[in-house]
Amino acid sequence: MLRILKNRRVYQIVLVGSNLVPLVTGLLVTVLGVGLFVPLDQVGADFAAQVRVYAIWFTGIFFLFLWIAMNIETSGPVLKIVECLVALAGASRFYTMIVLAEFPTSTVIAGVVEVAVLVFIPWHRFLLAQDEA
Repeated sequence: MLRILKNRRVYQIVLVGSNLVPLVTGLLVTVLGVGLFVPLDQVGADFAAQVRVYAIWFTGIFFLFLWIAMNIETSGPVLKIVECLVALAGASRFYTMIVLAEFPTSTVIAGVVEVAVLVFIPWHRFLLAQDEA
């Protein structure tokens, strides 16, 4: 197991691969709109437009992580910022679940994944420490 964690390529593949869901979801929502989740007659135009804006940011997360994966030596500060923002998004999902007490399983899974990505921060540090040793 330790051998796998020491492998940069594994880190890069897992980091980028774990962000394929935001990429695909972001692209689909950007193109198809909020109608993927809510009947269009239940939302206003301003909400529909705002969801598309968030979808672009969701898509952009993939490219940030791609850059981080390709620049392991220098991407530490950006990784920490982006991972913490993603984890805060997950925490906000959990807060919403507590307040509304009603949520689909997919929301729970998304929240867990968003918080779990924090594991990439120590893994990144571990890889850099291996280079120094």
